[in-house]
Amino acid sequence: MKPYLIPAAKIISNPVVVFVFMAATMALSVRGDDAPQKLPFVQDWSNVALITMENDWSGVAGFVGYRGDKFASRPGVNPQTITADGHSSPVNILANQKNPNTLRTGGVAEFDNIPNPTVALKGSANASAPMLVLNLDTKGKQNIAVGFKLRDLDGSANNSVQAVALQYRVATNAAFIDLADAYAPDATTGPGVATLVTPMVVVLPAAANDQAHVQVRWITANAESNDEWVGVDDIAVIGDDIAEKPAEAKRSSGESKVVKPVRSPKELSQ
Repeated sequence: MKPYLIPAAKIISNPVVVFVFMAATMALSVRGDDAPQKLPFVQDWSNVALITMENDWSGVAGFVGYRGDKFASRPGVNPQTITADGHSSPVNILANQKNPNTLRTGGVAEFDNIPNPTVALKGSANASAPMLVLNLDTKGKQNIAVGFKLRDLDGSANNSVQAVALQYRVATNAAFIDLADAYAPDATTGPGVATLVTPMVVVLPAAANDQAHVQVRWITANAESNDEWVGVDDIAVIGDDIAEKPAEAKRSSGESKVVKPVRSPKELSQ
């Protein structure tokens, strides 16, 4: 018996089949890697082969960027106040960009043709709160410290107040919590200047200790004037080992005590 083959013309003319095909194609072209990464963790973006395609984070362990469409209600919103999930926003990376001075599109971008390659954020009317999310596994660790540098990349005539916030949450089903000590009210200079580097180190709250999944994210927001690109670079996350209980203490806490039977007064007198 010969197999029955559906003519290609019928498949193409079927709107349901076309929709499923388009959805599958889109799923393949928008990819991320949200697998939690163990500590210590370092990413300095020097390997430009990690990102090669638009909106594809599959080569970058632990990271996903989101465009943050319509997450800020108006220009000039403080990104510290934007704590909603953000994962419903489109996955975003403008891959293999060459010049921060001329890239007008907002969102998350990789600049691989500058002296020190990096990934950067820039707000816009559409990408109103672009964000970079890092997924971490802190099991067995405490005192989790996150270090990074914010780099002003935009040497154009743009001169915005480009604020950048750092936030965290445990697991993936809660609002983010802002980390005020890592807030940069304006991570840029200008116009015509792109030299500012803002180093940051912050210790996460104790709630982030010894967790299977912790997310930290860098987020900016659409500025009131023309936004500028800010690199998020030289990321390092470390933690102290949680000391195990001494072996004797483990045995004492895990073993049941043997209770000797009470002897009668007659037995004691013998």
